Formats: sequence, C-alpha cells, structure tokens
Amino acid sequence: MSFAKSYQYIVDRESAAEALGAFAHQPIVGLDTETYWDRATRQNRISLLQLAAPTGEVIVLDALAAGLEESRDLIENPTALMAAHNARFDEGALIGAGLKPAGLVDTLRLARRLLRLPSCSLTAVTEHLFGFPLDKRFQQSNWRRRPLTREQLDYAALDAQAALRVYQTLTERLAQEGRLEAELRRAQLDLARAAQPEPVLRSSRRPSLQLRPLTAEERQLFEQLRAWRRQLAEREHLPVYMVCPDKTLEHLAIVRPCSLDELSQIFGLGPLKIAKYGPALLKVLQARLSNQYRER
Repeated sequence: MSFAKSYQYIVDRESAAEALGAFAHQPIVGLDTETYWDRATRQNRISLLQLAAPTGEVIVLDALAAGLEESRDLIENPTALMAAHNARFDEGALIGAGLKPAGLVDTLRLARRLLRLPSCSLTAVTEHLFGFPLDKRFQQSNWRRRPLTREQLDYAALDAQAALRVYQTLTERLAQEGRLEAELRRAQLDLARAAQPEPVLRSSRRPSLQLRPLTAEERQLFEQLRAWRRQLAEREHLPVYMVCPDKTLEHLAIVRPCSLDELSQIFGLGPLKIAKYGPALLKVLQARLSNQYRER
C-alpha cells in the first residue's frame, strides 16, 4: 500500500481557513501533532497539526505561524470523527493549546483489541497491515526551530495519513466481524475522563503488572534512569516518586521503547508525563544503546 506524498503546508490563517473547508463534512479525518517542550513554561507545545482526509486532502498546519484558531470548529465538533494513534497524547497537546477535542478515536486502542502484536506502535501496525514501516528518525527532531526541513514536513504529513489508513483498515475488519459499534465506543475518547489523572486510570487497568528480574545490563540502564529521575526531581523540586515509580524505570529498562507511541505502553506513563518527560527519557535510552554499540 502506498501513501500520497502531496500535502499543503499552511503558514497563515487565511490559507488555513480555506484548506480546512475540505475537512468539514468528512466521515473520518486522520490527525496527528508534532510538539516540542517549552522549558520557559514547562509545557508541551504544538508545532504542527496534521490532518488527512479520505478524499486525499492532507494539510500540515504550522501552529507557530498560523495558529490553531481556524481549526477550532473541526477539533471541537463532536460529530467530526478524527482518528489518531495514541490519541491521548494528541488530546493532551490540543487541550494545552486551548482547544477542546470532542471526536477523537484512538487507533492504538483499536489495534490492541484486534491485532496480536508485541507492540502496537504506529510503525509496528503499519508494517503489519501494509508492509510499510514508518521511518521515525524525525520524531525527536527540533520541531520548534524554523524553517522546518522538507524531511520533517514529509514525516509529519505521513503520520496523519497512516493514522487514517489504520483506522479504515481496522474498522473494515471489525465491521466484517460484527464488532465495529462496540469497539468504536471503546476507542472514542471522553473529554470528561481525560480530566482525570491518567496514572490512576492506567494502574486500574493493569494493577497486576509483574516484571521479571532485571539482567545485569538492564540493571545498569535502570540505575542510569534512576540518576536521570533524581536530577530531574531536584531541578523541579519534586519528590522522585512524583516523576515516576521504580516499576516504571524497570519496565523501561526491559522494554526499551524508542518512540513516544511506545512509551504509552509503559507502566505508569500517561499522556501528560509522556508529553513532559518523554523526549528526555528517549534520549537516555538512546544514549545507552549508542554506548553499547561503541563498547562492541
């Protein structure tokens, strides 16, 4: 399966208003966001909002140049379904930007209900469904810097298209099995629930997570993660347990996620913590992997 390479890069409000008109009456829209961590405000900020329609329109809206106000009617319309992979992350980013997303459907939840995969990250799901693994090299690039590179924009547009294609493929299968309505209810996000602390919700779903003993190599990584947590807690004047518990660090050391999507499957990491600490955590994990290659 191929993905369209054409898209509009929108950098002003007038063009945004015109381009968004194509999305007003779509049955489903693929959605993704690219974000960066704003150290001054200690908040995750949206750099780009990407939308993909079944009719072929794809836009990459520059939130720093054009703002997000023109997208409000679409984002806040409860009848406008928008498919996003790990939608809690995008929902948190949109809420932080002052929007109230109302029609998000989480394709990560759909994939977990339908597919038997070790990981249901977007790249794992697209590879399984379409034989097309996504290149995630640009996920951790500098999304605040302008101008963005063509490779960054191509990457951003592709993620929205991938979320849409995953939704279409999974819902077709669910319809054939007579499970579509029930699974869509499970996968749609509820804004009222989003206001509750995510770690409580996650722990209630997985209260009995049991981890095997760490290997010697994993123990070294665990200690590095503990050192990172301690430094972060000192800098933010927090007790270490408010950053994350030891079990989260142990789970990270065993699984070694390599993307923000995969962090969502780690014990104790909800969308708010992933938005705040995710990029830094991935750097620690990637640095350890690089050191191992050099040691070999």
